[in-house]
Amino acid sequence: MAIITAPSQADVSGLTARLYAHDIDDLGFVAGHTRVLALDPEAYAAGEALFDAIAGSMDTRRYELVTLAAALGVGSGHCRLAHGRKSLDLFGRDQLVRIARDYETAGLSPAEVEMMRFAEKVGRSAATMTDADSERLRDAGFADREIVQIALAAAARNYLSRAIQALAIPVDPSPLDDELQRALLAGIDGRDDQPSGGYRAPLDRAHRHALAWLDSVPTRRVAPARTADEIAVDVDAPLPDEGADATAVVDRLAALAEPGLMAIGSGRFFGWVMGGTLPAALAADWLVSAWDQNGAMRFATPATAAIEQVTGRWIVELLGLPEGSAVGFTTGGTTANFVGLAAGRKAVLDAVGWDLDALGLSGSPRITVLAGDERHASVDLALRYLGLGAPVTVAADDQGRIRPDALKEALDTVDGPVIVCLQAGNLHSGAFDPMAESIAAAHAKGAWVHVDGAFGLWAAASPRFADLVRGIEGADSWATDAHKTLNVPYDCGVAIVARPEAVRGVFGLHTSYIIHDDQAPADPYEKVPEMSRRARELPVWAALASLGRSGTVALVDRLAENARALADGLSRLPGVEVLNDVVFTQVSLSFGSDDRTRRVSERVMADGEVWMSGSHWRGRDILRISVSNWTTGADDVERSVAAVARALEAEA
Repeated sequence: MAIITAPSQADVSGLTARLYAHDIDDLGFVAGHTRVLALDPEAYAAGEALFDAIAGSMDTRRYELVTLAAALGVGSGHCRLAHGRKSLDLFGRDQLVRIARDYETAGLSPAEVEMMRFAEKVGRSAATMTDADSERLRDAGFADREIVQIALAAAARNYLSRAIQALAIPVDPSPLDDELQRALLAGIDGRDDQPSGGYRAPLDRAHRHALAWLDSVPTRRVAPARTADEIAVDVDAPLPDEGADATAVVDRLAALAEPGLMAIGSGRFFGWVMGGTLPAALAADWLVSAWDQNGAMRFATPATAAIEQVTGRWIVELLGLPEGSAVGFTTGGTTANFVGLAAGRKAVLDAVGWDLDALGLSGSPRITVLAGDERHASVDLALRYLGLGAPVTVAADDQGRIRPDALKEALDTVDGPVIVCLQAGNLHSGAFDPMAESIAAAHAKGAWVHVDGAFGLWAAASPRFADLVRGIEGADSWATDAHKTLNVPYDCGVAIVARPEAVRGVFGLHTSYIIHDDQAPADPYEKVPEMSRRARELPVWAALASLGRSGTVALVDRLAENARALADGLSRLPGVEVLNDVVFTQVSLSFGSDDRTRRVSERVMADGEVWMSGSHWRGRDILRISVSNWTTGADDVERSVAAVARALEAEA
């Protein structure tokens, strides 16, 4: 019930009576919102005149589609039902049901779909809109006057709907059939009459928010519009005493987060070796959440366990690693390094007769870990987790590759168990340690060899990089990320161990409540440090299934080609120095002095067209480029070079 008391038809006169009469002629009754809003008849009549003026300037079909989308965005059941009735003759009942359920797949023209996306966003979060939203309408064929008309129609609907919501005016009974009403009201005011038990409406809304974000990524500013501190001001609030409608929560979350989102999926994002997301992998990740399987146990979740088994085999075959290697799916490269090094820790202690499981590390023979000067910090972090302390560093060359002669010298000084960490893909240069020679030297001393290949291990998939990875299959364990080069959603690392019993001996567990079959392949939890986890392998399976072997090779090759193109284009700019041999996907730049490099880097990031991250390498401040996104193309390369050129010109 609305708190406002509206007069009956018998008690009104003048303009209010004429407004009531208009509804009776149109609807056969006086609408609830007319009764309430006509308490200020002049203002309400002016609003109605505004609607008539906007509708009169537009094609009727276009106006009704905009109105339906804007009403969906603002969450107005009144307007969805009212304009569903008005649209019935335009579209017919069956197509209107389809439009109400999902206008993206309802057989509308691409221009109409783009128009409805725009209108829905006006209703949902107009404050987050940018020129890119209007640009997409222009690209769809709309003239500037038409874009303004669409914006006015959507905004006017927003105005009326907000007033109706603010005054809690009840929805009037509708003459539409039940199925059409349910379709129009799905996602509105928490209504969800589907058998999915309350999921459909918030998921539909999340789907729309997701598509709106993905549609904006190619043209939006790459950098976030607001900082974490600024977003925190909006988010910071006491935990509410009462819960909220799930759909409203999704809308609120999207509105709060959108200004602070980095466009990591952009083809011009080159920061921190973060990959984009392949369409099949993203869709599979949605299913992972919907299915909500604990992917750790074969008996409890057989589908995900079986898919993990096949996905692991695909990866091993693709990378040319030993057949039968154990493959586990972790949160990322750091945890994958942890898995490989944990297996190595147990193996080298087993080799000297120390029972790690029974006795722990206290009093054990000391394990010496050798790693190159330019190893990634995640190796040190994993060693810290394992109680092994800091590694003994081995000299590297000017590209960050471990020197085999220095490694041999270091191995000669070690007495006792030893682990050697090699690197496939230096963070700054992209260089690869000399695998064959280093692995042979390590194994000659009985060492376990682990390869940190967070982004570079995928080079093993391509014949083009055979020389870089030659001999890598001889190592004992490998770590990589699927959310980098392979472009699956965060988070997903991959840990590979040549001897399955080594990793199973570390993470295996038998208890009375876990059904276990010694004759079956390992449970997923026996290869990673988690007994509860999402089915991360499903997006990896989807990525590889969608790419195939040839597509995966093409992806790896294309990333490297784009890095080379960026290096070539940037090296032609005055004052730019490419510091590394561009052998894979990394490019390190200097613009002269450290101070000038920092200033130019800041200008590049402030420009917003591209994102490249600063770093410090071999005693110099640099701007680092990591090409990791499947969408990066020649146009992105050209625009990125132009963005750096603008920063240099501004600094001149």
